[in-house]
Amino acid sequence: MSDGDSMAGFAKMFYDLGYNVLLPDARAYGRSSGEYMGREDDILRWIKKAIGYTGDETQIVVMGQSMGGATAMMVSGLKLPEQVKAFIEDCGYSSVKEEVEYQAGNLFDLPKVIRKPLIKTMSGINRIENGFFLKRASSDKQLRKNTRPFLFIHGGKDHFVPTEMVHQNYAATNAPKFLWIAPLAGHAMSYPMYKNKYRQVIKDFLKKYIR
Repeated sequence: MSDGDSMAGFAKMFYDLGYNVLLPDARAYGRSSGEYMGREDDILRWIKKAIGYTGDETQIVVMGQSMGGATAMMVSGLKLPEQVKAFIEDCGYSSVKEEVEYQAGNLFDLPKVIRKPLIKTMSGINRIENGFFLKRASSDKQLRKNTRPFLFIHGGKDHFVPTEMVHQNYAATNAPKFLWIAPLAGHAMSYPMYKNKYRQVIKDFLKKYIR
């Protein structure tokens, strides 16, 4: 439920590290039009636009947090321009289906016997409205296709997107990969709670792959 402006703290961090930053508003958020949140091909369009603006020599790192982290993981499995060099995700879920199943129990305490038919119905509605079943929106499935370096970050006390999901995502990719768990951080709190360490982890990762 946020837009590019909500990533201002991250933008400042990357800017201070010497990078240019593009903060797009996802479809249906902020200044972007649309009724439903867009899919990973929207990000591919932003990537191509950035290359057109900055030139073929540009180097691109895709980074997202929470749902944006899941989006970054799903983008990593697409056929991408060579200018995309690496990915960073912070507290993204393994799949929409698994996250909805988890939240149905965590937030609403629904018994399993109710969750499955409910989620099946939701998935069918989403197929009609958006053209795909929930299980298709799978981060770990896309990560299996990824060939670029990936940094995974997650809070050790995340009870919204459970921490075990990052281990599932990490295991899914065979590309160069790194994992940092912020021990006491809840959901999307790794950077606010561990700013210096977070910045150093990012810096160390990027210096391996970005000129």
